[in-house]
Amino acid sequence: MKHVPKPTTDEDLIKAFLDKGGEVKKGKTKPMPEGLGLSNNQWGNTLTREEKAAKKALEEARKGEVKK
Repeated sequence: MKHVPKPTTDEDLIKAFLDKGGEVKKGKTKPMPEGLGLSNNQWGNTLTREEKAAKKALEEARKGEVKK
């Protein structure tokens, strides 16, 4: 079974929303917590103390290289 959306549905809904006084705003998002892993096998797991220390040391080393 094919699902083919009507081409004018979205445009009509948007026009009706704006006609009723609605407005489009750019939303604010929160930054991700630093402790969360981003790889597929780490998603949602926080870093251990050793991993946090290693990450902090690496960032400090990079800052030191930039200042030189």
